[in-house]
Amino acid sequence: MDGGDVLRFRPRELFDDPGRYDTTGSYDRFPFPSAGKGSLGDLTQVVLVGDQVLTVRRRPVQGSEFEDAVLDLEERGLYRRPGPPPPPPAPPEPPRHEQHLAWLARIVGGEAALRSLDLDPLVATELDLESVPEHLRGRVEGIAQRVEQWAAPLLGEEGLAAARLLLTRAVAAEPGLLRSERDDIAAGAVLYAVAKGNDLVGTGRPLRVSVFQAVCGLRSSPADRGHSFAYAAGGGPAARPGWSSWAMHHEPDVVPLGTPDMLLSRFRRRVAAERDIALALRAHTPEEEP
Repeated sequence: MDGGDVLRFRPRELFDDPGRYDTTGSYDRFPFPSAGKGSLGDLTQVVLVGDQVLTVRRRPVQGSEFEDAVLDLEERGLYRRPGPPPPPPAPPEPPRHEQHLAWLARIVGGEAALRSLDLDPLVATELDLESVPEHLRGRVEGIAQRVEQWAAPLLGEEGLAAARLLLTRAVAAEPGLLRSERDDIAAGAVLYAVAKGNDLVGTGRPLRVSVFQAVCGLRSSPADRGHSFAYAAGGGPAARPGWSSWAMHHEPDVVPLGTPDMLLSRFRRRVAAERDIALALRAHTPEEEP
């Protein structure tokens, strides 16, 4: 007999001490680990009297008197450990117009803001430092001076109004944004964030990242820092947990700034027009039966 069909058992420390398990057939005293990632699976024990099933018990293989047998079967390729359970099916995506409405609301700071979107041009006001930590107000003033110098040729007067708001809100929320001593880098990042939040940067757009580098005298792109300023000011994925992925990947390809008062009037008019089209589609789309 070659032993190919014989299970080979190895000694287990668990059973060196008979007092560590219950010989009466009750396994409640076993310190079994729960089945999980990498587990050997479960044992199913069926107790019969004649043809009648009295009870069915399930318990982990690990720590049982059958663990060595299961490991032996696994080594011989006769048993495979159970994998993780399959993920639940993804819920169906809403119609495209509903997805677009969700993205537009994402851009302006919510459904209420989208419904009542004001289309008047932004008006630049004086720099308001009240919400900025006192020890950073001098830094913010210095950055604001550079923003004022560069905003007009890049973004116009409305862009200056949006940039001042974004700068103070971002620093008030995340003072660590000014960890660098380079005011020119921070100013370039603020201006880039405003431009990206208004769909003015990128392929086929009026501005390129290189323009910000040239105007602000920067050696590297302000894009990464600009995204950080935008997120801190109230926009960006990190500020809106729970949004579905389909609500974050639509045209216009912008960094959400979180509120309409940092959006230029021409961009708000575009958002309003796309909102109205999507709402018209909603009105003519039959509701699906549950």
